[in-house]
Amino acid sequence: MTNKIINAKVFRFNPDKDAEPRYETFQVPFEEGLSAMDVLDYIYQNLDSSLAYYDHAGCSLGICGKCTARINGKVGLLCQTPVSDGELLLEPMNKNKVLKDLVPAKAKKAADDEPEAEEGGEQVAQDINSVDLIVRREIEALIASPLIEAYSQEFGKEASEAVAQKVIQKLALEAGKMLKMFAGGDTMEHLQRALPLFSQGGALEFDIVEASEKKAAVNVTRCKYAEMYKEHGLEKFGYLLGCGRDFALMEGFNPKIKFTRTQTIMEGADYCDFRFETED
Repeated sequence: MTNKIINAKVFRFNPDKDAEPRYETFQVPFEEGLSAMDVLDYIYQNLDSSLAYYDHAGCSLGICGKCTARINGKVGLLCQTPVSDGELLLEPMNKNKVLKDLVPAKAKKAADDEPEAEEGGEQVAQDINSVDLIVRREIEALIASPLIEAYSQEFGKEASEAVAQKVIQKLALEAGKMLKMFAGGDTMEHLQRALPLFSQGGALEFDIVEASEKKAAVNVTRCKYAEMYKEHGLEKFGYLLGCGRDFALMEGFNPKIKFTRTQTIMEGADYCDFRFETED
């Protein structure tokens, strides 16, 4: 038995009882191989049974993504994030929208249809639209990349990535149709109006080089998606999970708008050159 200790500082807030959120620190014995979820399980089982969180979220394999939280300030899966002795900070994705402690508030629309969460990790639906797109992509990457890696070892890299690409492009095609709906149409003018949506949550910084009736040119000078993939050591999946969906997205928006791009920050360039042109 080790004498090492984890000082787990956990976000606590019950909107029905507490005036303000607070943090509570628990001392948890450290053992090699502990995950952040194991730390919460120890606290719940031995120190404070009122703690609310997603208890293994029904899979404990990093597949469902329901145990996503901020671990030492970074987005991660509680069940898949290893911890070391010393300080550990556990917080919900959005501290302003919690049902209790680390359990996110459920979607308002589904409030009448779903059961209330109970302590110890009952599952509650979260309104996905309340989460910035870059955070959703981060969650997606944390779930998808280990699956693609495992499938590559079992069935081969080329075949596995081809299947993943097919799924991602299908999702991007639907996203393009949704973008058309949000923009109110699919003309070049509508596309130019929708460009600010791509910078939601500070995900992209870009300069509009050209904006005319038939053309638009955008240089992306900072891509936080690329930074995020690099931060998690997932650079090799960056193009597949990120940049690779852009062409399908534009096809879903309007296949008559020609989209070209010759370089990306994800691949090491200084900027991404997005070019759009309406076909006559």
